[in-house]
Amino acid sequence: MIFIGFTAIAIGVCTALWGWGILCQRLVKYPVRNWAVTVIFGLGVLIFWGGVLNLLRLAYGWTFDGLLLIGIVLAVKYRKFRPQLPRDASEWFHLAILCMPIVLIMFFTVKTQLPPEAFNFHDDFEKYFAHPVRMLQTGTLFGSPLNALGSETLGGQAVLHAIALNHFPVQYINGVDAVFGLLLCLLLSVSIFPLRAEFLPMCLIGLLMVFFINPQYVNVSSLYIAGAFMMTSILLSSDVCGYENDEKTKKLPSPVLAGLIYAALIASKSNFVVFTLFHLLFFVIALKIFGVDFRRLARWGLMAAGTTLLFLLPWIFMYLPYYIHASPAQTPHRADIVIATEEFPNLLSTSHLFYGASFAHYTFICMAPLVSVIGAALWKRRERSVALAGLMAGGVAVAFVYLLLLSLGPAISGYGTSVRYAVPVLIAGVPIILSLIYLMAFRGGASWFKLSFVAIPLLLGILIIISFSSSLMDRIHQGYNSGSILAFSWLATDSKYIGYSQEVIHGNTHSRVITAQKYVPAGQAVVAWISTSFLLDYKRNTIYDAERSGIATPWAYVPDADYFLFEYRGFAVRTLEQYLNPVAGRRERYISEKCILFLQFFQELRKNSDELYDDGRIVVLKKRRAI
Repeated sequence: MIFIGFTAIAIGVCTALWGWGILCQRLVKYPVRNWAVTVIFGLGVLIFWGGVLNLLRLAYGWTFDGLLLIGIVLAVKYRKFRPQLPRDASEWFHLAILCMPIVLIMFFTVKTQLPPEAFNFHDDFEKYFAHPVRMLQTGTLFGSPLNALGSETLGGQAVLHAIALNHFPVQYINGVDAVFGLLLCLLLSVSIFPLRAEFLPMCLIGLLMVFFINPQYVNVSSLYIAGAFMMTSILLSSDVCGYENDEKTKKLPSPVLAGLIYAALIASKSNFVVFTLFHLLFFVIALKIFGVDFRRLARWGLMAAGTTLLFLLPWIFMYLPYYIHASPAQTPHRADIVIATEEFPNLLSTSHLFYGASFAHYTFICMAPLVSVIGAALWKRRERSVALAGLMAGGVAVAFVYLLLLSLGPAISGYGTSVRYAVPVLIAGVPIILSLIYLMAFRGGASWFKLSFVAIPLLLGILIIISFSSSLMDRIHQGYNSGSILAFSWLATDSKYIGYSQEVIHGNTHSRVITAQKYVPAGQAVVAWISTSFLLDYKRNTIYDAERSGIATPWAYVPDADYFLFEYRGFAVRTLEQYLNPVAGRRERYISEKCILFLQFFQELRKNSDELYDDGRIVVLKKRRAI
């Protein structure tokens, strides 16, 4: 029943997104025959409207429902632009063959992830769950200088979470990315191919690669949703609106649609600005190499960058008070917090990474499309098409972003975490680029050369599937036995950890948090640092919720409030000793230093405050005002 319900909801949401996507294409006069790409355009429009509504303090459930209903109306209005159905028995047969693995993949995903048995007890409960709760209750994400909104994320993913939370319990938030986002990536991977026998092998291999590549899934933030946006940007720059398009065309893709997708990607998770920047840069360079007029190219590049900024403006304006008051870090360095020594890793190492798979796995899939793209460029060097320029830009951007993020490991959170940040780029880029090369191989060339280029992406795709088959079996086993695919499997499968998640979602944690909040008079502001901040009532009080990444932002400060709600003991509460442990990466050390200062602030505050409530885990304090 859950699978059937999800299918019905997915069809309804895709219909609404498709309606918005069609409207967007008509406004910019750039028709796209790929129906899955049209859906992603609609998703970008939805995130843009989410930014506008948050800026206007109108991001409530009824406004999001209104956007979806308008999308459905648009889909009905533009029904003559509906996706083309199979035309004969042969195409219906090929469609049925493609649907079978998609249905099996989605059945497993829905069974184990909608909802999962366990969530990330730090990132999810303390941070990401609170974002849509705050939005739906107050009409905006803006409100606390002590959380990660405006830095790690602008709120694009929270908009999608809010749409789900508006109608379903909070645990179903995971369905936005782990289920619906995965579905979008699967559909995009097959949408570029006509329903013909010669394309069926690569079609199947492409969608299997999306599922087989270990996602290193650790929280409900943007992974597959971001992957769908990156896939779309590669397809748009490769001019893949349909197989029948003339590959030699010099028509540039719509800069407005490119800006819409780039902006939605950045709004979903801020670190994806790296992919956006270098994909746009490499695409412009490739076009210049292929002889596109410099003035025309400059206009296109500036317009793409400008529209990206334009679609981001609602988010930027919302957080502008934070950015204006940002100041350089002045945290004193603590010698007792050391960075764990890490040498640059062997990129061909087969040793198991903390979050799954190995460096060798990800390096191989990073190099596979790059080498293939270089070969395709040498083969098609005389054609100099926009499609080939986009293909080259995608392959180079995927490899460059992976290597760049890896090299930044010591500055961020260590090499292992850097790989996890790069995984969405690999999941998005590798299947799409190999599929496009396969598609290109059917367009001319000597017969033996053509045959070799058909074989290359097929063989590389098969090798990628085989190489990740072991980690996939581990995920499937963990999903069915422990009810989640969280990549920190040693902890996610622990009965105490699962029990804590179930207690937070279904137990008395909510009543305990609300009981503590009732000691703060209604309407009063309160600074709250607890591990389940999403359970607070944001309508009753002005809540400045704090979490470790938010405390470390350049604009973080303790607002002027009389009441403080602090969780000092519990399963998910980090101790001072944990902050003092060796950490990986300078950013992690900086966050630990900031959190220690915040802990010291609370210790001093407790000496100069009246204790209103203390249940042994959560304390409510009222600061004494000087007379």
